[in-house]
Amino acid sequence: MTLRFLLVLLLFISLLTTARAQTTVSGRVLDAQDQSALIGANVLLLQLSDSVKRGAAVEADGSFVVRGVPTGRYRLTVSFLGYEQVQRTVEVGGQPLSLGNLALRAGGGVALKGVEVVGQAAAAVQKGDTAQFNASAFKTNPDANAQDLLTKMPGVVVDPTTGKLQAQGEQVQRVLVDGKEFFGNDPDAVLKNLPAEVIDKIQVYDRASDQAQFTGFDDGNQQKTINIITKPKFRNGTFGRVVAGYGPLDDRYRLSGNINKFAGKQRISVVAQSNNINEQNFGTDDLLGVVGTSAQGGGGRGGRGGRGGGGGGQSSGNVGDFLVNQQGGISQTHALGLNYSDTWGTKTDVQGSYFFNLSDNTSLTNLLRRYVPTPGQRQDLRYQEDARATSQNSNNRFNLRLDHKFDSLNSLLWRPSLSVQRNTGTSLLDGSTFLVQHDAATAPQGANNSSYRSALTGISAANQLLYRHKFATRGRTFSAGLNTSYTDNRGDNNLLSSTTFYRNNQPLTSTLNQFSELQQTGWNWRGSLDYTEPLGEHSALQLEYDLSYTPNNSSKKTFDFEPGEQQYSRLNDTLSSVFQSRYLTNSGELSYRYQNQDLQWSVGAEVQHAQLRSDQEFPRPGQTQRSFLNLLPNARLRYNFSKQQNLRLTYRTSTNPPSVSQLQEVVNNSNPLQLTTGNPNLRQENRQNLFLRYSAAVPEKSRSFFALLSGSYVNNYITNNTVYAGTQPLTVDGITVPAGGQLTRPVNLNEQYAVRSFLNYSLPLAFIKSNLSLNANGSYTQTPGLVFGELNYNRTPSAGLGASLSSNISPEVDFTLSSNSSQSYVRNSLQPQLNSRYFRQNTSLRLSWIVAKGITLKSDVNHQLYSGLSAGFNQNFVLWNASLGKKIFANQRGEIQLNAFDLLGQNNSIQRNIAAAYTEDVQTNILQRYFLLSFTYNIRSFGSGADRSNGDEGRPGGDGPRPGGGSGRPGGGGM
Repeated sequence: MTLRFLLVLLLFISLLTTARAQTTVSGRVLDAQDQSALIGANVLLLQLSDSVKRGAAVEADGSFVVRGVPTGRYRLTVSFLGYEQVQRTVEVGGQPLSLGNLALRAGGGVALKGVEVVGQAAAAVQKGDTAQFNASAFKTNPDANAQDLLTKMPGVVVDPTTGKLQAQGEQVQRVLVDGKEFFGNDPDAVLKNLPAEVIDKIQVYDRASDQAQFTGFDDGNQQKTINIITKPKFRNGTFGRVVAGYGPLDDRYRLSGNINKFAGKQRISVVAQSNNINEQNFGTDDLLGVVGTSAQGGGGRGGRGGRGGGGGGQSSGNVGDFLVNQQGGISQTHALGLNYSDTWGTKTDVQGSYFFNLSDNTSLTNLLRRYVPTPGQRQDLRYQEDARATSQNSNNRFNLRLDHKFDSLNSLLWRPSLSVQRNTGTSLLDGSTFLVQHDAATAPQGANNSSYRSALTGISAANQLLYRHKFATRGRTFSAGLNTSYTDNRGDNNLLSSTTFYRNNQPLTSTLNQFSELQQTGWNWRGSLDYTEPLGEHSALQLEYDLSYTPNNSSKKTFDFEPGEQQYSRLNDTLSSVFQSRYLTNSGELSYRYQNQDLQWSVGAEVQHAQLRSDQEFPRPGQTQRSFLNLLPNARLRYNFSKQQNLRLTYRTSTNPPSVSQLQEVVNNSNPLQLTTGNPNLRQENRQNLFLRYSAAVPEKSRSFFALLSGSYVNNYITNNTVYAGTQPLTVDGITVPAGGQLTRPVNLNEQYAVRSFLNYSLPLAFIKSNLSLNANGSYTQTPGLVFGELNYNRTPSAGLGASLSSNISPEVDFTLSSNSSQSYVRNSLQPQLNSRYFRQNTSLRLSWIVAKGITLKSDVNHQLYSGLSAGFNQNFVLWNASLGKKIFANQRGEIQLNAFDLLGQNNSIQRNIAAAYTEDVQTNILQRYFLLSFTYNIRSFGSGADRSNGDEGRPGGDGPRPGGGSGRPGGGGM
């Protein structure tokens, strides 16, 4: 009833709104010479009858749409910095007006001798859902890269725990350059290899999927995206950097280089590196760490709230999911990346990239886990582990995006990708379970010492085809898509372990010597048909049909060592399984959308029928089949209070099936004290997500504000049931759990939810020529789990405050001072007396100072405070990095630097993980103090005299003023 009432109300509003006779004016703004899109150009319509102005900004593909334009005569003005204006008179009638391609010629503007125009550029402008920042409003050091510039902008930070870039409270998933992909979907490769000096504007927005961009219907598949708009003079030329450094005291080295050739629409980039200082230029997909996993791995979504009962301090990945995040520890890395972007002819846009990565990782881990006991078990049970893992990983990745337009009405998008990966590793583990008595004495329950070796190979391929057709009637479209993916993961491992438990205070020991063969293959086929039909000027309907089929095969065979035969010949039925799963979905969706200049909303509902079938062939044949019928509503609203203020609301429901690893009922004993198994009776999850965001900017005062509130609620949430064995071994469903051990099995539970809020306010402080950014955040998460069959809710409220002060004085003095603090609580419904709280604070100062002509001083000081953890895991240390450099060569292209890392020798790495059944603290080895003497050379060669803009007007050693009299960065800058 509520949904029906909302639909009727919104339809009534739309009828009232459509009473006005308004239409749209659209077109594309291009460079007259190379036909490239002039992103960020301004389009203005001045109504001749009343001088009312309406306008729009040019998007990444050069297109623009001015909405809500009444009929009448207008003066059209199209302008872009460095280009001649285009002006013409246009007549707007009752039908949408398409102006086609509008070409601007370079050379606009007049240089006035002896005249200097001084003004402060507007730092932030809000254009609908897009926050646009003017790079010239943020002064950075000459050697700054794109990430250094971005982190000065409001609401853009680097998460200190993950090292990932966040914008508006969300992780940045994609970075574009002039609206095109650059190094695939790897943000790090762009941000660390693009010099700040080439950037004109930064746009932050939620990028819709290719299908949603075509139809205009938001499908909810959005990615937080940053689009970097380069300055026109830097779009033709070559730039890059090479670095070589060595530290003889610790035998540390670093070699890296990149070269970028831009020629209009064609862009070619090469990046390479080799180092043993934990520097990873590319995406984390290249650094894996699957050592310590087997067919089951984490045993059920270890990423949610900690390790999820995974293999005891090892990676929570599994043989079906080799692409896990980089392990902690110290890595030696060799990597190469190639990127190509071009427009072939006038109809085909193409972007492609290739990565190769080879890494050696050594990780030393100390873990302390405190379990939540059941009401009848009031003892304090804990698990402690020391592990040493080494792994070598090689990865090859290829991505291509080809968008071909047959004509103005038909186009085809093709996106193939391929990844081939090999990982070999070993792990030595020493773990023990014990009870802490009231007098702080400990009583051992069980112990394990094991050696684990694995050799794994993974191949994954994907292919996306999307055909799109526009009819003659504006707004009527048809599209057909076919997405396929394939994974083939296989390998083997050896386990040699010794497990000890105590009977009448006497130790008893058992040993395992096993060899396992692992294989998982899987396909996913998804076909979709979409049709949109306009209902008047502002409304439209969308019909969609989807068919998806996902077959997976998984096999694990474990053999025990036979001393008499001196080989692994005895098949272990408990640890072996041959398993298949099939997941088939049929869904149809109907959506209605209304849109005008200020308001856009849509409502829709999807009917989905799904079948999940599981077949076990070995060791015990069995079959499980389930059917699901779901009604999945969705609603979206965007309202523009003005050009600078908007509100966005999204509500979406979805389902999520269990993975083959979660379904396969086979034991993973890579750590014999931390056993995991699957559950073939799992059901699909039902998710509801709500997202609300308000954004505003005051450009004339360079102020901006945004606030977001997001929440999710999940029924049939896939979590864990954890069972512990005390001083005696325990048998559960035919699985023997050793004394002091645990068994984790995935189950479905209801009432998992999470709420999160984030606010940011930024403003300039003119009296100190700096920008101040203030933020606040809060979250509350409830995660259900079973402990010995008893339901426990782990509730984690958290609140935090942060502030950042970044200089805007001059390129010679560049600093950022920031501090972020958070207070978190751990609440358990089973045993409230075990509730705890912990506090985290990160304060940092980054300073880059050109002391004198050609002499640079850089210093990064980071203070980490972590309190409220287990004994021995609290941390309070200062990480101090510094460098002293001297610029050399013409235009200060070269530099010799003495670099010091962790001058105080206090660097540390500690992480707290929270699950429904336990709370754990993990400490990992990390790189500490070393020194490097390095040489850097910056490559700069731009056409049309752009290279003469290397110096600042009035700056010592500069090469003269930039065109236009702006204050820029010296050409010695780079990365």
